[in-house]
Amino acid sequence: ENLKTGETFEETYDKLVMTTGSWPIIPPIDGINSENILLCKNYNQANEIIKESKNAEKIVIVGGGYIGIELVEAFAESGKQVTLVDGLDRILNKYLDAEFTSVLEHDLQERGVTLALNQTVEKFVSNESGVVTAVKTPVGDYEADLVILCVGFKPNTDLLKGKIEMLPNGAIVVDEYMRTSDEAIFAAGDSCAVHYNPTGGSAYIPLATNAVRMGALVGKNIVSPTVQYRGTQATSGLYLFGFNIGSTGLTENSAPHFGVEVRSVVVEDNYRPEFMPTTEKVTMKLVYEVGTNRIVGGQIMSKYDVTQSANTLSLCVQNKMTIEDLAYVDFFFQPHFDRPWNYLNILAQAAVEQERKLAK
Repeated sequence: ENLKTGETFEETYDKLVMTTGSWPIIPPIDGINSENILLCKNYNQANEIIKESKNAEKIVIVGGGYIGIELVEAFAESGKQVTLVDGLDRILNKYLDAEFTSVLEHDLQERGVTLALNQTVEKFVSNESGVVTAVKTPVGDYEADLVILCVGFKPNTDLLKGKIEMLPNGAIVVDEYMRTSDEAIFAAGDSCAVHYNPTGGSAYIPLATNAVRMGALVGKNIVSPTVQYRGTQATSGLYLFGFNIGSTGLTENSAPHFGVEVRSVVVEDNYRPEFMPTTEKVTMKLVYEVGTNRIVGGQIMSKYDVTQSANTLSLCVQNKMTIEDLAYVDFFFQPHFDRPWNYLNILAQAAVEQERKLAK
């Protein structure tokens, strides 16, 4: 259908590429259509948020993922009264374990942010003009001039429903060449499930990094199967109030949901020697599979920028490296940058030592 003229027509194809992306989840909550309840995904929505927030003092963010947290930071730094509502008991639950989120939550509260965690939104309260005034949860009401929903995304794939294989949420299943169950139809990006290397199965992980890789692979493979998809670890990074944060793969919290039995170690160390003029603490966590010692995830956080180490851990997961591999892998030493044992070596050595003690 031509959306400008209303004309409908048929078109044929030899190969069809579906990159229809995703759309924010809009929960069926009483009052959801009140004015000043906004979504945050695309450029136009971002501009609308910027415009409406200029005259808003009390802002409620619903959803404690990356987008929600970055909005919280932006509004807190601009002097707004910010409340974060999330149905889970911790922020950034998909990406970080409690050792990290507890530090970040404390910092947010120190900066005046109200955390309404483990609370679901029951109703959006509005005035006689239909403008939102409060967000109601089982715990209480939170006043709001502006509400932004960041509760996740769903694949925009209704056009192909019932025609190709999908996950229950509508994410398109593709093979290693980006082909769907109909080999004439390719798909990439947020409309797709990804091959999740920590588990070896399919998962819906809408990230820009996944999208650009998958899109490039469609171009490589559309004439004939040429370059295989290597899968993803869902590696991500975040800068929040001075903390540099990176994560990849499974967390200790998420592993049971994927049916993977894991153990983990947490280590805090300085990123470079103490004899240097300055150094900075690095908090690290390594998650590995019980029985095989295969690394399946990791998290790292510091006021120093250590986020590239999340990429190193991502490579460990993709290549099925063990804790022993990482413990003694060759990393350079230069006291401006790290220690004789790189902090990732030290982290993995702690895991090896943990396993040695458990084997006694």
